[in-house]
Amino acid sequence: MMRRFFLLLALAWTVHPAASTREQLINGINRLNSDVLELRDVLESSISNRCNSIRGCYRMSFDECQSEYTERQVCPTLAESGYAVPDCGRGINCNGLFDYTITTVRMPASIANGKNGNPTNPEVTESVCYTRTAQQWMIRKYNADKDVWKALNVSSPQMYFGSSTGVFRIFPGRHSKECGVYDPRTRPWYKLTVPSTISNSVKPRNVVILMDTSRSMNETLIRTTNGTETKLSYMKKAVRSTVRGLSERASVAVIRFGEFPSIVGRPGAEEPFFWKQATEEHRDDLVESINKINVQGRSNWVSAFNFAFSLIRNSLAHTKAKDEYACELENIALLFFSDGGYNLPAGTSDDDVVELVSARVKEVEAAGDYHIHPFFYSLGNMDPDQVEKQISCAVDGYWTPTTGSIAPGNLTSGYSTLFSTPMGTDAFRNYTSWSEPYNFTTSGEIGYTVSSLVYNRDVEPARFMGAVGMDISAKAAQELYGGSMNETIIAMEQIIQASEERNFNATCNQQRINLTYCETQSMRHMTGGNAAICLPEKPETNISKDEVEDILPPADSIIVEEALNVTGTNGTNATSTVPDQVEDFVFDGEEIERPTEGEVDELIFDALLNCSKGFLPNCPGYDEYPDDLWRNVDLQGLDYQDRVCCRVGTNEVASECPKLDEIRNTKISDAAIFGILFGALVALELAGCYWCFYRKKRQSQAVDD
Repeated sequence: MMRRFFLLLALAWTVHPAASTREQLINGINRLNSDVLELRDVLESSISNRCNSIRGCYRMSFDECQSEYTERQVCPTLAESGYAVPDCGRGINCNGLFDYTITTVRMPASIANGKNGNPTNPEVTESVCYTRTAQQWMIRKYNADKDVWKALNVSSPQMYFGSSTGVFRIFPGRHSKECGVYDPRTRPWYKLTVPSTISNSVKPRNVVILMDTSRSMNETLIRTTNGTETKLSYMKKAVRSTVRGLSERASVAVIRFGEFPSIVGRPGAEEPFFWKQATEEHRDDLVESINKINVQGRSNWVSAFNFAFSLIRNSLAHTKAKDEYACELENIALLFFSDGGYNLPAGTSDDDVVELVSARVKEVEAAGDYHIHPFFYSLGNMDPDQVEKQISCAVDGYWTPTTGSIAPGNLTSGYSTLFSTPMGTDAFRNYTSWSEPYNFTTSGEIGYTVSSLVYNRDVEPARFMGAVGMDISAKAAQELYGGSMNETIIAMEQIIQASEERNFNATCNQQRINLTYCETQSMRHMTGGNAAICLPEKPETNISKDEVEDILPPADSIIVEEALNVTGTNGTNATSTVPDQVEDFVFDGEEIERPTEGEVDELIFDALLNCSKGFLPNCPGYDEYPDDLWRNVDLQGLDYQDRVCCRVGTNEVASECPKLDEIRNTKISDAAIFGILFGALVALELAGCYWCFYRKKRQSQAVDD
């Protein structure tokens, strides 16, 4: 009897397939590493041909909620797809519709602000268009490898790309439960991939944010069809997006200021103030506190900057005292939001503010291997002579003026791009990043993502464009490994860490943000257009008056000629923005053709700055990009279950599926039934043994008697 008991116990212990091994898990990880790098190369090639991708982009993509997919969509079992849609079923009787012949596009509502959820920003439209060319690679990859993964008893991985503009394209195609919510830049897999979080040998980024909350910030910034957006509400959206995009290893401090500065999200905190690790809890606290901010008082920039630099110095001293890193490099982003005006202290001039910030930056950077990267955001103030622009030129910073036309979530994209520049070098070419286990959006299951950064290498420095990723569920990893879930997670961590240490060892110099003169000007152009460029005091150029007139119409040529001889304060100059400000050009009483932005860029970068690869020219027809990207919007307004729930083996929506799922959930699961039967069997075995033992004992006693 006891022998049969141990046989049953051994049978229960060997539920996992014996063929699964650590080597098999390593092979799976290596295969995903290789595949994600191949997908990265495909996306970079697509980006290089981005202008060609605009052709044929009209009504060629599928929206995450509105579009009906092709007749080739299927309703797979859980075993076939590796995913079950909880709102529809468990992948046995019912599941959600998947389409393995297309990809789906998701984007946050803030950038899908056109008719039928189409983007209106040309850069966002470009992201949708150039990613579409990678769709065919994803489909071919799936069909070529599905039998390989099936042989390993593992479902094929999802494949996707998240752009720095907020566009997300994923294979296989499937609908989203929440529409206009998904932003790849806030997801764990994307944030882990973003540079300065890649290695323990290099410290993560430190971010200090200054928010002007004086009374003038309550003025209207922009009027839209959805109502009025004030400078304050727009700034709060931009800051919230920046905070949410930080990884857990980053550190952050948010400062609000009017007449007096104060730290945000840390009630009761006392001096000295420090930045704080951007844990999920702290990010949530900051977002909640930012939501509650109202305007008050006048604006005192001097007090705000002194407060911020004091916090930076305190934090650096505090970090150094308990430093566990061999590398002392600290990259610090200083993000300053205002409307370009201050009124305190009385008698303060623009020169005073410029000199103050310049002195504070030099003071911090002289104290160690510390580097401050300042970004200035002028809300509603486009004047290129204003003090924020002057400061940016004096401290190797970057200036972004906006009237609110930039989606708030994309306003600080220049800061993310700058911090990504080291990873665009050859030293990091084959680096991949693995996430910690997290909940997948569609299925809610725990899993991992391997990802790699994507760059546009047609410009110097190579410009960060987003990240590609592939998924493997924790269950799939467990199938490969063969141990318990805890054992599998530990094994995954060990294998990934060993791989990273073997293939990648970051040094301080490799992570240093050390741009050349031309690269700095390129980044300025990227963050704020021509207006943000800081022209040199004495341009080293051989350009002649005739060459200027050949490039630009006469009215603008006069202004550019002046740029060759006349400089502004601290080397700044407003001349490069004139083509954006002048509506009509008149010469000899006749209206002449306005110069294109590409012509102006070429003149500035080639002739004035001698930086031929410093800018990305706009694609032809930049102002006439397609305004309707979706194949159809036939499912617009339908509930999630009415769009996606299906009976396994069909390819159409089945309204009875959620009901069948409810019935199914009222029954005892297969695992529970097995557990009950197994427990009952064990109990019977034990009872039988006890009865036999008791009977023999009684018989023995009877003999003795």
